[in-house]
Amino acid sequence: MNIAILSVTNQGKEISDILFENLKDNPLILNVSQYHKNIISTINDIFDKYDCIIGIMASGIMIRSIAPHVNSKLSDPAVLLIDDNANFVISLLSGHFGGANDLTLKIANILDSTPVITTSTDVNNKTGIDSIAKRYYCSLENPKNIKFINRALINNHIVDLYLPHKYSFILDDNVNKSYSIHFDDDYDSIVSVIDDHEVILKPKQMVMGIGARKDILTSKVKNAINQACSILEIPVSRIDFFATADVKEHEKGIVDNINELNKDLIIIPMDDIKSYQNDECSKSDFVMKQFGVKGVCEPTALIANGKDSHLIFKKTAYDGVTIAVSLKD
Repeated sequence: MNIAILSVTNQGKEISDILFENLKDNPLILNVSQYHKNIISTINDIFDKYDCIIGIMASGIMIRSIAPHVNSKLSDPAVLLIDDNANFVISLLSGHFGGANDLTLKIANILDSTPVITTSTDVNNKTGIDSIAKRYYCSLENPKNIKFINRALINNHIVDLYLPHKYSFILDDNVNKSYSIHFDDDYDSIVSVIDDHEVILKPKQMVMGIGARKDILTSKVKNAINQACSILEIPVSRIDFFATADVKEHEKGIVDNINELNKDLIIIPMDDIKSYQNDECSKSDFVMKQFGVKGVCEPTALIANGKDSHLIFKKTAYDGVTIAVSLKD
């Protein structure tokens, strides 16, 4: 995720600095940029370039600035609004599919502020179908029907949710309370239906790249995988494939974990990693010295996932293990 923080006053800039320091090392955030003043021209330049825009200013300034650019809940960035005293953090735009509601809760926790969320499903303790899609990294088909599904949930009508057993990872207490669940392996997607209105969710391909020191303990690899998935707020079963470099192909600590999870381990040749160019990949001086490549976990996650994939979890080290996760668009 790429985040832009905009401020107007000196007080707002101090809040921006606090957020920058708290967000820059978050594995889920690839880049945090700060902008001060010149709000209208800045938003004109960046609106379609960031996944989230956080404005620290009066609501009128922010609303007038983003208004010409607002297009669709499925493509607009998440937009959050914070007042100059950081009393409130408001989810302003793209609360569900853009992730603004979840981000509002996290930012409010950093600033010790009151989160403000106004989407009807959330305030009625229901899980919108677009919230499920966002939380578990799914594409959406028939998005025009989202309103029928979510409206039915709000009105306490029974909404059917059909899914194959392999996608049971989406079920949690809130989903179970909001939907009538039906397991059916004849489906190859997650399908939500109310009357004649259907919304289809297809989990996007997710690959976890793993790097590790020689003779790494199996328990350390397991801990790294679990910690990364905990930060992503997904079960390990949501990962479709794992990947590593050919020099780690027989690393017992890696292989044992993948076998236990009953997943496939994709092996990427070092020559492919050496020639791979992607600005999302960071550089490790240690790995460059040892193997002549910038890194292992990030490029293997991206190469294994193919073209049109991007990082959603940047390289993070866990006691001798490095983890990165890519998602196919």
